[in-house]
Amino acid sequence: MDMITEIQKIFGGNLVCIAEFGKEDSQIVIILDQIDSHTLNSAKKNLQDCFKKTKKFPLLLTKEELMDGMDVFPLDFLNMKLNHKILFGEDILNNLKFDKKHIRRQLEFEFRSKLINLRQSYLVVKSNKELKLIIESSIPTLLPMLNGLLFLKGKKVPNNLEDIFNLTEKEYKLNISALSEIKRNGHLDKEEAIKKLVDLLSKLSHILDEMNV
Repeated sequence: MDMITEIQKIFGGNLVCIAEFGKEDSQIVIILDQIDSHTLNSAKKNLQDCFKKTKKFPLLLTKEELMDGMDVFPLDFLNMKLNHKILFGEDILNNLKFDKKHIRRQLEFEFRSKLINLRQSYLVVKSNKELKLIIESSIPTLLPMLNGLLFLKGKKVPNNLEDIFNLTEKEYKLNISALSEIKRNGHLDKEEAIKKLVDLLSKLSHILDEMNV
């Protein structure tokens, strides 16, 4: 029995849709009409069996949580909408509408948080290996935020990563080559990469703080 059929069997008429989202590190989201303790308890063992090979358990959301959460998790749900494929059921993700004020607010929070954490992490590391891990781990978390930046400018998000970099640079008049260089070239000088990342996060935080949407 395939995964989709198994999930349908587990949730029956309570199932609204199953979707896969994300570009490089995809994940499954299961949207239900309702989720209570009984739903979780009865589904737990079967879901563990269903996803034991991937060891990446799905997100469970209700349709109501998705609709009501667009002001709380706007960037997360925006990226879910932009990078999803429906595997079963109603495509409710495609119908989500976002307020630019909510996206701007979360983006500023995310960029400022990452700036503070990057500074702190830099002070703590003692080796180039640790520094390399910090740099490499920062990139995947920043990429979805570029989608949010383009959304604020009313631009369609390209499918190609290099096109996303180029369009973001054009719209915000910033040099974000550090991201593409780190993404492509693991041999980039680590100290220089940290400097470029700190500068970029600082500038974007300021731009978002001053932005009126």
